[in-house]
Amino acid sequence: MKKRALTLLLTVALSAGLLAGCGSSSDSSTAASDSQTNAETTDSESDDIAEAADTASDSKGSLRVLGWNSMVGHIDSALAYAAGYYADEGLDVEMTYNNSNPDNIQALLQDKADLVSAGATAVLNYIDQGSDIVIIGGQMSEGASLYALPDRASEFTELNEETLAGKKVGVTRLNTGDIAFRKMLKDRGVDVSKIEFVELDSQATVVEAVKKGEVDLGIAFLTYRQSAEAQGLVPVSYLDGEDEWPGFICCRMFTTREKLEANRDAYVAALKANIRAYELMQTNEDETIKYALQELETDEDTIRSQVYEYGHIGFSPNPDVKDTDQFFQAMVDIGYSEGNVDMKDYIDSTVFEDALNELLQEDPDNEVYLQLQAEDQATNQD
Repeated sequence: MKKRALTLLLTVALSAGLLAGCGSSSDSSTAASDSQTNAETTDSESDDIAEAADTASDSKGSLRVLGWNSMVGHIDSALAYAAGYYADEGLDVEMTYNNSNPDNIQALLQDKADLVSAGATAVLNYIDQGSDIVIIGGQMSEGASLYALPDRASEFTELNEETLAGKKVGVTRLNTGDIAFRKMLKDRGVDVSKIEFVELDSQATVVEAVKKGEVDLGIAFLTYRQSAEAQGLVPVSYLDGEDEWPGFICCRMFTTREKLEANRDAYVAALKANIRAYELMQTNEDETIKYALQELETDEDTIRSQVYEYGHIGFSPNPDVKDTDQFFQAMVDIGYSEGNVDMKDYIDSTVFEDALNELLQEDPDNEVYLQLQAEDQATNQD
């Protein structure tokens, strides 16, 4: 009895072993398939995790960038955003525009923006009055001209005390062309107190005042230059000649010292994007116009004319310590600023330099980057 029971148990055990060992072909395939699927899923998840980790390591955080979009003056930032360069450099950028220098500066100081562009005279005045703002890049230079009626242009072939004493010059307040003109006259020994500078409420008003003979000369900038010429006025000086002020600055890029110190890498990345935008402008006109039209509130003909045809304007992202400091001194000399600060303490060119050096490591033979490197050495380094 015991022997029969043992035999039965062995038979059952062997059958169970055979079933467990061989199983049905479908069970075996399913088990293998499940194992392979699990392995592939694990590999895929690992790849996703690795990619996410790489992305996270490349991320420089977020920046709220604020500029103008009614003219081409802030085209570097507009292009950097539209072409995807900010994203390429690991930045999550919220790009907005407000065509008011004081409002844009206030937005930065009230923590409603992180990286701002505005006219030089406005931001330098804020710094002089105590705002701890740091200029880290350029946006525009030059771009302003002095106009007269065509039948009077010959009176101003020479711009000196003899031709200008007793004359009226129409300007808008804090216009960079106004500062450049007065510095130019000072350098020539002209007593500017003998000239009446008439501050008007807009560029259109300046042009109209020259046309009506209410002022003898008027300073117009950017698209208003072409508007002035379309209405019959003629330029008697572009203010940027060799014996005037070549390369005089205009719009600057800046942030607060606190923001810069908190996330310097983000600002280096932003300058990399703006330098790339500048390189695009220098090398690809059609792509530049395509991206500019996505952001700027103007037409193709205006962009093409202002950026590529008219001349007497620059878009270098270089902060230009030398000329920015000279510009501030000119503001102090004519009473626009008090001169409370050493302006060089409020310009950090190393952000631009680090950004440029990273790009040169990636593309060491790039002619535009090499040209900017030469600019940096000439204008930012002692």
